[in-house]
Amino acid sequence: MVMKLRSSNTIPSGYQSPEDQRPGHLRLSDVTSTLDNLQKMCSELTANTDFEKGIQNLFSLLISQVKEIKVDQINRHEEGLYRHCQLTRTVDDMSMSVVKSEQYTRRDVLTVVGLSKPEGPESETELTNKVATILSQSGEEVKPTDLSACHRNARNNRTIRGKIVPPSVTVKFDKISKKDKVLRQYKNFDSENRKTRDVRVYQSLSEHYASVRKDILDFFNSDKNSDKDYGPIFNPGLKVKWVTYQSPTAGFAIKLQTGEYFKGVHMWHQFVENLVKVVPSCRVN
Repeated sequence: MVMKLRSSNTIPSGYQSPEDQRPGHLRLSDVTSTLDNLQKMCSELTANTDFEKGIQNLFSLLISQVKEIKVDQINRHEEGLYRHCQLTRTVDDMSMSVVKSEQYTRRDVLTVVGLSKPEGPESETELTNKVATILSQSGEEVKPTDLSACHRNARNNRTIRGKIVPPSVTVKFDKISKKDKVLRQYKNFDSENRKTRDVRVYQSLSEHYASVRKDILDFFNSDKNSDKDYGPIFNPGLKVKWVTYQSPTAGFAIKLQTGEYFKGVHMWHQFVENLVKVVPSCRVN
């Protein structure tokens, strides 16, 4: 049996450089292919001696062993992927529990936006009375004694686009049921005058939920030519009617001006998943 050696400057099929970072079972596929070619070459040659027959048998044994290793590597790779998915799911579940727990501590708290602030000093009693009067416009009577805490979230007014914007107010109720009634009944949109009210009332949001809400609103305020990367979605011209935090179970509920509605949004990826279901055209091709 005569075998021709490759020239020294030829890289054999299946060779992996030290920089090859692919999974082991993919790199073994290259090795298997090379050995298959060698086995074919050997099988086409006539083995006249016991030594030559032994070489052919060794090649066959080597190939079968490599293929067994490849199967083992594939199984280990799949098991690793499964464990990674399980670990990722566990971390996500733990993160969600922390997020919901943090928000749960705010279940008796509202945020009032747009309530004017005097130029001079404003006492807590004065602010509490003012807030109670505003919240009573919901139809649910609110007395100052219903509020256990009431304070501004900043010291001074801000000027945005030439408009004076007073600091928001955090309001803590003695009873959650009273807060829920006010939040449910207070309308931020004045249907009689067909405009958004100057003073608006929202569920107080933790930093996480406030960030998610901001990202959602930023997305709807963007367009398909926006420089900001929103991942697998873009805004083809969608307008949002409202984004409302409903409960620890429902999370955010979103309604588009075109009527589409979905809820169960606690994280950005959940918003993406729900949005592409109701508006497939926003998916990046």
